[in-house]
Amino acid sequence: MEHVILALAANGIRDLYVVVGYQKERVMDYFEDGVSFGVNITYIEQNELLGTAHALSKAEPYMDGTFLVVNGDNFVDSTAIKELISAQGENVILAALRPHTGDYGVLMVEQQRVKAIIEKPGRPCAGILNTGAYKFSPSIFKELSRTPISERGSYELTQTISQMIDEGFEIAPVITKGIWSDAIFAWDLLNANSLALSMNEANIQGEVEAGAWVRGAVKIGRGSIIRSGSYLVGPASIGEDCDIGPNATVLPSTSVGDSVRIGSHSEIRNSIIMHDARIGSASIISDSVVGASSVLGDHLVIETGSCVVEVEDAFYRAEFGAILADDFMAGSRVFINSGTVAGTGVRVGSGAAVRGRIERDSRVIC
Repeated sequence: MEHVILALAANGIRDLYVVVGYQKERVMDYFEDGVSFGVNITYIEQNELLGTAHALSKAEPYMDGTFLVVNGDNFVDSTAIKELISAQGENVILAALRPHTGDYGVLMVEQQRVKAIIEKPGRPCAGILNTGAYKFSPSIFKELSRTPISERGSYELTQTISQMIDEGFEIAPVITKGIWSDAIFAWDLLNANSLALSMNEANIQGEVEAGAWVRGAVKIGRGSIIRSGSYLVGPASIGEDCDIGPNATVLPSTSVGDSVRIGSHSEIRNSIIMHDARIGSASIISDSVVGASSVLGDHLVIETGSCVVEVEDAFYRAEFGAILADDFMAGSRVFINSGTVAGTGVRVGSGAAVRGRIERDSRVIC
């Protein structure tokens, strides 16, 4: 979401209206009023999670002209936002060309007009994807109020747009030449993180001890220390007040949040380590997300590879290490198989090997 806000700010957009619901406190505590990100944020609460059309309807009192709608769990760069702003027409969909559409809506386009949106075709195909970013006129709000409820019990914005197409509204597509990525599943964050880091430039504000090596586009925040013998290769980002090493290795496409401790001889690659996490010595973490305030013991290994993951009674093939939610704790010599997804507050005893889905607050004992 931070990258979305920065992309909007880079295009001169200052007033943001952020619809929040589940875990709203985390969003509001992090972004506050938005001033430090170059914007002014007004929060709008969606008490019931009734879909994207319902969420947008909450913003009606604040809109008196053309406005943008962007999903907070997307990654878009400033180029894509600029294209959306400058596109002709009052109602515009930001689109992307992809060789495989996967689980995204596909736009049927004729003569520079969207004729239909096909939600999740259910088969591999190339096409023009709906990125979920839009430019609308205030006329959208009248249509939102008439959106029928879906089979899932929610009010979906794509249904609203389909309704507008049927009624003769002109919906224009603009195919972006910028960067766009979506995070449908937790492991999609790794790809979005890699894209974001690819735009980084080297910026070292912390301390790098003698004997430590930093190569490429690495950002190191204030108060952080990279201890002797450590080796960091960009693109990578180290937050503020971190303690890395000695003799630790951080490889490309790794983001480390604030106040993280990574012990000696540990190696992190293509992963996201969130704030206040602690990683012991001689551990190896690959292609994984480690939640805030997690503690991983010494000699812990997260393997990576192809896996099948169950999400809401459906199975998806993916390739990643593990997704560990906030406050995950593991002892020493723990082995975490690829495709492991652990909920908040999970505890894993020393010497254990875990795989698959682990429900929140579970205890795993060797």
